[in-house]
Amino acid sequence: MKYTYKQIKDSLTKKKNSRSSLWIQLWVRKFSFPITYVFINTGWSANQVSVLSWIVIFIAAVCLSINNFWWMLAGALLTNFWLVLDCVDGNIARVKKLNSFMGDYFDAVAGYGPFSFTTMALGIAAYNTSTFLPEEYRCIFLIIGGVAAFSNLYMRLIHQKYLNCYFAAKKILGELDDITLKDTEDKRSFAYIREAIDKNLGVNGVFQPWIIIAVLTSSFDIMLCFYSLYYIVSFLAISILYSIKASKYEIEAQEKRRMMDVNKNLQLLNSYGEEV
Repeated sequence: MKYTYKQIKDSLTKKKNSRSSLWIQLWVRKFSFPITYVFINTGWSANQVSVLSWIVIFIAAVCLSINNFWWMLAGALLTNFWLVLDCVDGNIARVKKLNSFMGDYFDAVAGYGPFSFTTMALGIAAYNTSTFLPEEYRCIFLIIGGVAAFSNLYMRLIHQKYLNCYFAAKKILGELDDITLKDTEDKRSFAYIREAIDKNLGVNGVFQPWIIIAVLTSSFDIMLCFYSLYYIVSFLAISILYSIKASKYEIEAQEKRRMMDVNKNLQLLNSYGEEV
């Protein structure tokens, strides 16, 4: 079956597009449509494109780590192309109307590339190009890159682990109909605000044009310091927030389970009384 360009473009809903960063809305989405047309009509699946994007972001990080302007520029452009592919796999899934059981896995594997590979590469690029520090002290940028990558990944691990435990508790308590993330829809909630900031400031937003500017101006050190601070502060905020939320929900869930046990015992007593 051959898919048309119109089918690909029309598959993107206004709500889905509005939840993307401005950088994606203004440029990346538009560029992703013709790329999607090529991939989908040559037999690529959404998961295969996700794997390809993982390979692309890894190669991009390697290029950024090489102390040569053209290699670094290639790395910056490939980093931007990774984001295009990140949209392409979603386009393919929507057009084919396939609900992949493992799609989130492949998407996450590719999506975590910039948080690890690229952040470390920024540290190496800053080490190679910085003029702010003497060469013997530039190794600090390598440490900063490592700490930033660790903070970013650990923050996301905490977030995912909290959701896993939260949803598991909901299932145990029989609250299957209430397993949602409604707070991400509430514009006044912390989750919505955090998501809005992250999508526009993070790797899906300002990060992409900035990395090209960093190559052209040899300012990887400034970019690295900014995102390192951003990742570390986010890590601390998420760690504290979810620890508080987890503690509060633990008390609430234990009380609900206690009430469930009480009701269950009452039902058993009533049933026994009826039999007698």
